[in-house]
Amino acid sequence: WLKLLAQGSVAHRLSAVTGKMEGDPIKAVLRPRRPGESLKVAETVLRRRDRNLKAAAERAAQLSRLRAQQKEAKTGKLKIVRAERLIKDAQVRESDRRRILNFTRSKKKPKPLVKGNVITVVRNGRVGGSKVTKSVLKKMGLIERHSVLFVANKPEVIKRLELIRPFVFWGCPNFKTVFNIIHKKALFKDPMDPETRTVLSDNVLIEKHLGNLGILCTEDLAHVLFSCPENFDSVTERLWPVPLGDMKKANHMVHDKRFVFGDVETEINSRVAELMGD
Repeated sequence: WLKLLAQGSVAHRLSAVTGKMEGDPIKAVLRPRRPGESLKVAETVLRRRDRNLKAAAERAAQLSRLRAQQKEAKTGKLKIVRAERLIKDAQVRESDRRRILNFTRSKKKPKPLVKGNVITVVRNGRVGGSKVTKSVLKKMGLIERHSVLFVANKPEVIKRLELIRPFVFWGCPNFKTVFNIIHKKALFKDPMDPETRTVLSDNVLIEKHLGNLGILCTEDLAHVLFSCPENFDSVTERLWPVPLGDMKKANHMVHDKRFVFGDVETEINSRVAELMGD
């Protein structure tokens, strides 16, 4: 009976010191052992316990910062570029500059594609290029590699595409390709925050962003992009370029040694489907 009495006394002491406070699951609630008793000793114990918990949390945070600093020291904050990479970039820039010079001297006028009103343009993974090329890519919204957008089938657009030919490939899509791109990967520009990219999740977003243009659902948006009506430019201005995958690494394997570029005509449908995993 002495052992049972001792166990009961210990349990009573623990119940007097421990407990759960609402709003702080770690901090303890003190109770007197008997009604009317002082909590001075128990308060001292609790304050010491709180100091220990706070010190342990500070040590854990300091250790986490130290590990992050060690990791940064190993990888390095500076981006080291090899001399071979610099030489190759300079050669690509010079080659691209000569290509653009020859293109501007040429008297050939590129003709628009015969088969459609809209052109699907895909930015390949080639890096580098001259200032002129980078400027045209920026104006068209193709700075990011492996992205796709829709442009009207016009002579001036074809001329611009020929100017950046090594860095893009294009063709006339069918309606199924346009619908799949819009349905699966469309991104809207928020007028209040131009840098925000809103993913198309339902037709409510289409009505919100394009309702004033008469577009209320995915089919309406795909039809506008495919038929290229008068409000085509207004619609494309409110869409981000759609991110796709790398053509050289489709299906998680490197198939092509060279980048796809230029006019691929109707083959654009199969290539876009491959990049989207269809």
